[in-house]
Amino acid sequence: MRSDIGSLKTSSEPRYRDRRARGGRAWARVGGALLGTLLLGVVPGTAQETSEDVLRQQIRESQDRLDRIRGERRRLQNELQGLTSQVHNVSEEIVNIERQITASSSLVAELDVQLLALMEQVAISTRDMLLTRDQLTTREVVLRERLREIYKRGPLAPVQVLLAATSFSDLLNRYKYLHQVALFDRLLVQEVGRLEHELEDYRTDLARNAESIREVRDEKAIELEELNRLEQQRQRRLSTYSSRQTQAENRLAQLAAEEEQLRGVLAALEEQRRALEAASGAVSVSTMTTGDVGQLDWPVEGNIVYNFGPERQGNTTILREGVGIAAPVGSLVRTVEAGEVRYAEFRGIAGYTVIVGHGGGYYSVYLHLQGLSVSAGDRVEARQVIGRVGDTAAPDLPPYIEFQIHEPSGSGDPRAVDPVRWLRGRS
Repeated sequence: MRSDIGSLKTSSEPRYRDRRARGGRAWARVGGALLGTLLLGVVPGTAQETSEDVLRQQIRESQDRLDRIRGERRRLQNELQGLTSQVHNVSEEIVNIERQITASSSLVAELDVQLLALMEQVAISTRDMLLTRDQLTTREVVLRERLREIYKRGPLAPVQVLLAATSFSDLLNRYKYLHQVALFDRLLVQEVGRLEHELEDYRTDLARNAESIREVRDEKAIELEELNRLEQQRQRRLSTYSSRQTQAENRLAQLAAEEEQLRGVLAALEEQRRALEAASGAVSVSTMTTGDVGQLDWPVEGNIVYNFGPERQGNTTILREGVGIAAPVGSLVRTVEAGEVRYAEFRGIAGYTVIVGHGGGYYSVYLHLQGLSVSAGDRVEARQVIGRVGDTAAPDLPPYIEFQIHEPSGSGDPRAVDPVRWLRGRS
């Protein structure tokens, strides 16, 4: 280009004028080619933008999943706090902790997804930044060369080119050429500026992505610590559960033994009653009749914590011969009907136990009492206080008493029946 401009001289030879005219047209073509080359260099790459858009979408979707998982874990943590603030089965805590472990594992997995996407973004941005830097270096070399040429020609070079035209057509070609060269120089400067801004944007993106990677890694480290804490908590709860399960199994075995003893006591009391009646020739009149079914008052006010009949606990099935009625420790316990206290003693984990005989083979039994207000042989009336609710209940249940009713049976020994059917219905 410099040699072309520098070679413009005035000549009177026709052949030389024709050559210059053809050269003017060639300059216009060269200027157009240079302009086209520069314009091609500024077309953005759609493949790069598409790839980055996909990564950004992946990160947004991963962040949405993270938010949902965090919400679920917060709900589980609140649920666990509710469980630990009340009497409950340890197995419920274990299930909750295991669900929190699953949530934390999902969080770690989602953070890994974000890390991979961010690192891929960094790789793409680094590659594009290097390409942009190469393009900028090339454009700066061209720009420096153009500035050197413009300086060497001086400010009057364009005027000299126009004045050297030999015809109006040559003048137009030269003007078009100079216009395209000026446009090329202007676009070259703009391109250098654009590439510099683009390079700065890449540096900013890299710094931002590097900060995001650091934050995600820090969050992942925190989640891994939380996961480790939950695992340790689960192991402690499992150990506690195993210990409580052993205690519960021992307690159930002891309860079964005491129930068997209680049945023996009732059988002995019934045998004694029959023997006394046979010896005296008198027949006792029962204070409980079938007409009392559904009419007796409750021994204590409270909710039922377990029902009459078989109950599955872990790998063991126990036979409940009464119902558990929850009430605060110290609440008064009253007889459901008049009768005679036939038994009033302390019986291991069943606590103080009272058996009231109502005659005719009917008995009401009260277990888990705190102290006694009566003694064996005492006559009691309906609704008379015989003791208070104790604290010998199971560890996974609130304080309660167990209430039983035994009726005559064909075998001679009293048999346990569902006592709720004898009690008044409650709205």
